[in-house]
Amino acid sequence: MKRWLVPRAGRRAGWGMRSLLSCFVLAFLAAGLRAETAEELVQIHLAVMGGTERIDALKAFRASGSVTSGAQKVHFTIIAARPNLVRMETQAGGRTLVQGYDGVDAPWEFDTGTWPPRYRPIAEAAAKRLVADAEFDDPLVAGAARGYVLELAGDATVDGRKYRRILVTHKLAESFEVLLDPETYLIVFRTETRTTAGGRSLLIVTQYGQFQPVNGVLLPHEVKTIVDGKVTQLLTIEQIEPNPSTTAETFSPPKSVTVPKK
Repeated sequence: MKRWLVPRAGRRAGWGMRSLLSCFVLAFLAAGLRAETAEELVQIHLAVMGGTERIDALKAFRASGSVTSGAQKVHFTIIAARPNLVRMETQAGGRTLVQGYDGVDAPWEFDTGTWPPRYRPIAEAAAKRLVADAEFDDPLVAGAARGYVLELAGDATVDGRKYRRILVTHKLAESFEVLLDPETYLIVFRTETRTTAGGRSLLIVTQYGQFQPVNGVLLPHEVKTIVDGKVTQLLTIEQIEPNPSTTAETFSPPKSVTVPKK
């Protein structure tokens, strides 16, 4: 989910920001030191999020809210679980679209806007993006174990403000950058270049904001997608339920489906 513009990432969670920092981070910041390696940034980032114990304990969530794109607004419910399981339902104008990925089989969808509605594989390009977006944790959480290579790449300036920049390579097949706020150490931006089917390169910026605690873990509740400098989508999360009850079937289509006659 996202890339966004907000007053300042992390401000709404200020009640507990300092309490979520470990003694190591407090000492690090109080001494006026500057993280000089990707690993140092990662350790501060994890502590700010809530610490590895809280992060590990948040194994799944159910989120609901809305997505606005141009004049269109749809409501959604997402169930996500570690490591990369996801099920999303969107509704608008009497139409319901369900998409899912169980981490193993091909992503699938069920669309009541087509007749007869049936479970089917998602188109290849969309399926590839869904699989990439299905990662439950951000790339700095247990990154090496998940196939991420992190490299500190200095600073990046956005709207006159400097951010710490980490270059991320995933299994030698995907690369992008994440930008951390130098005060909160939360990921505020993700930037990447994608190539369209027609060969055009697009700069995709995802901006994260409105961080709020979920079971003691700071998670963004607003995600903005910016394509070549133009805001194309705003995702707003209204509610997150931590660790809902899920089964393997939650993320997989039924084995058999009976479609009612029209």
